[in-house]
Amino acid sequence: RGRTSEGFYCIRGGLDSAISRAISYAPYADLIWCETSEPSLEEAQKFADAVHEQYPGKLLAYNCSPSFNWKKKLDDATIARFQRELGAMGYKFQFVTLAGFHALNLSMFELARGYKETGMQAYSQLQQREFSNEAVGYEAVKHQQFVGTGYFDLVTKVVAGGLASTVALDGSTEAEQFAPIPANSVPFEEMLMPAGD
Repeated sequence: RGRTSEGFYCIRGGLDSAISRAISYAPYADLIWCETSEPSLEEAQKFADAVHEQYPGKLLAYNCSPSFNWKKKLDDATIARFQRELGAMGYKFQFVTLAGFHALNLSMFELARGYKETGMQAYSQLQQREFSNEAVGYEAVKHQQFVGTGYFDLVTKVVAGGLASTVALDGSTEAEQFAPIPANSVPFEEMLMPAGD
């Protein structure tokens, strides 16, 4: 059979085929990515070795895919060292294609279930986790500030000559009830100034 009903050529896939294509594309690509069907350091090593034999130091990418059942395929020790070992092989761009999708959906499911069972206590607990994560860099507690409302307030004030009554943050519950920006943060207005002013 030469082609599929859609007109595609039939090929026998697999690691050898992926290596052949990678070597063909390497002169024209900044980064080479081989999609795998399961997490395998051995397969990743074979691919990296074959590419680097002809293109030493070629940057590689690896999808730590959410389609893999990681615990079913690997033990905890292998999972713990997986990315470190990939990095040593030359896989400098490692990513999870749908990490945000899964994190968002699971956290929203857990919040909805908790809200059903315990009401506002569930949301308050989530909020307390947000507060505790501010110390390590989490910034989305103040959602209006996080999405840039302060910037648009400033633009509105500039356009209105400082007399705008429709800004969002001045006098808002967020401004009143949440802790101020830490002292070591750069004031928003300074971020808008050109360098050297």
